[in-house]
Amino acid sequence: MAGLPVVDFHSHILPRMDDGSDSVETSLAILRESRASGVDLMVSTSHYYRRNETIESFLARRSDRLGQLLPLLDGTCCGIIPGAEVAFYFGMDDDAGLDGLCIGDTRLLLVEMPFQSWGTYEINTLSSLCFDRRFTVILAHYERFAEFQKGNRLYEEVLELPLYVQINSGSLTSGPHTKKWIGMFRDGSAHLLGSDCHNLTSRPPDLIRGREAVGKKAGEDVLERIDRCAAALLLGEKPRRRSL
Repeated sequence: MAGLPVVDFHSHILPRMDDGSDSVETSLAILRESRASGVDLMVSTSHYYRRNETIESFLARRSDRLGQLLPLLDGTCCGIIPGAEVAFYFGMDDDAGLDGLCIGDTRLLLVEMPFQSWGTYEINTLSSLCFDRRFTVILAHYERFAEFQKGNRLYEEVLELPLYVQINSGSLTSGPHTKKWIGMFRDGSAHLLGSDCHNLTSRPPDLIRGREAVGKKAGEDVLERIDRCAAALLLGEKPRRRSL
């Protein structure tokens, strides 16, 4: 895996931006702890809720928080790529401003689906985002929705859309379904890892623990596939999802 960056694709590290980091000091500590563990880049995916604010307001706040943090980064810290975790909302596929919530300079859009059983509206909206708006959609922490989807065939059918699946590292090291989530990486139906870290205690930056679980139980080749997928997506490419 030489030359490939280790990317944490889901984090809440900007100070006082959402329910994540509560200060610049906490943000720096998270970035340093992650860097020391072997992470090169963290995608900062602060929560965006359409019901709470406009996209313009969110982007202004994000710019301010980045401005507080970036001048303090040094070689002990991970790099940061700004983005958002966009909570699904009615009409989002018609929202012209949605482009501003993409990760970095890409068309990558991290979407947090509703914590309820998904219906045809949700699936059609995802389809529109992929095909009509030409976003590269990433489903945030896909595994967290499983308990709401029992008996719902659409939960599996959504994976047939040309999108990518992100799974939280903590779900690979604890809980009753770790084998299932690691199996998704093995068969190519999951593609990206994120710590979804919010702080240093209850929701810490534990990406490396998840990577170790994947390497041990699915093989180093699967871990390399994850890294290649992350690197390609950040370059604006669309790697093959099942056989990278």
